[in-house]
Amino acid sequence: MDEMRMLRDHHDAQPSPSADSVVAARARLAAHTRPRGLRLPRLGRVALGAGALGAALAVGLVVVQVVDGDREPGVLKAEPASAAEVLDNAATAARHRHDPEPRPTQFVYTEVLRSEYGSGGVRGAARGWQNTHLRTWIPADGKADGLLQEKRTGGGAPAGEAWSTSPLRQPNGGPLGDPNNYLSLDRLPRDPDKLLAALHRRYPGRHSADPIRDRSSDEEVFDGVEGMVTQSYVPPTLRAALFQATKKIPGITLVKDAVDAAGRHGVAVALTFEDGTREEIIFDRGSYVPLGSRDVLDDPAAYNRRFADLKGVARGQTLSVTALLSTRVVDRPGRLS
Repeated sequence: MDEMRMLRDHHDAQPSPSADSVVAARARLAAHTRPRGLRLPRLGRVALGAGALGAALAVGLVVVQVVDGDREPGVLKAEPASAAEVLDNAATAARHRHDPEPRPTQFVYTEVLRSEYGSGGVRGAARGWQNTHLRTWIPADGKADGLLQEKRTGGGAPAGEAWSTSPLRQPNGGPLGDPNNYLSLDRLPRDPDKLLAALHRRYPGRHSADPIRDRSSDEEVFDGVEGMVTQSYVPPTLRAALFQATKKIPGITLVKDAVDAAGRHGVAVALTFEDGTREEIIFDRGSYVPLGSRDVLDDPAAYNRRFADLKGVARGQTLSVTALLSTRVVDRPGRLS
């Protein structure tokens, strides 16, 4: 018997790796090939653009054979079968990460693309995209003033537009009024059931004098989780618990292909809101690290019962999308390293 056949027979006799071990291996490899996952505190509804930049930032995928025990031997499980499976894989990957823990006096620097599909407004202006490039410095403890730099990168922006700079004042108002700083998030429970209850208290349903614009608590919680894991720094143990808690929200669905604002393709978990929009959390297919988010017009009739600005826009239109480009911990606002 030749040596190659001996090696092949020995390999074939070995048990297949578990799904958890494959995801963990992907996560360890990804940790050496991408920046650490610090997240930007949520700034509001955000959206699509920068396709050319996306080509330069596209993340390479690692192909690993996974044998599905419910299928015939040797059949590859190329795609996750459900949103729950995506969230399970993302939770496993998060548990195997070793992200740095910022000191209370440090700042989380985040660079993000955001783009939003404009409705044209009440004066009948042409619909189109408004693209923005943002740099944000958020204090880890949420107490000091932060800093925001932004410039438009499309949608009629003048060529070479300079960065505009504005402080993020504390206390009161602005993105720092959102409790997604590191120390605030780190206090949340890690048990998924207790965490989900805490999230419902943190993000209650939205009710107003105009009931047609109301949101359920489940919708607010999903929106809050999206902001935490795609735009804020979340400790890895909490990130894993957030994914397990999200599985318990009724109506979560799988989107097999979604594109972030940098043009990176991934797999997404989504929830369709009563207003007819579908909100997606996009994950890298190999590492299950969150890449960004996307809002899609899923039910135009339901949307137009609440709002009038998108009449005539077809189902499937992307309304907004984000991409996290770079994150790091720095000692003071304004520093890039």
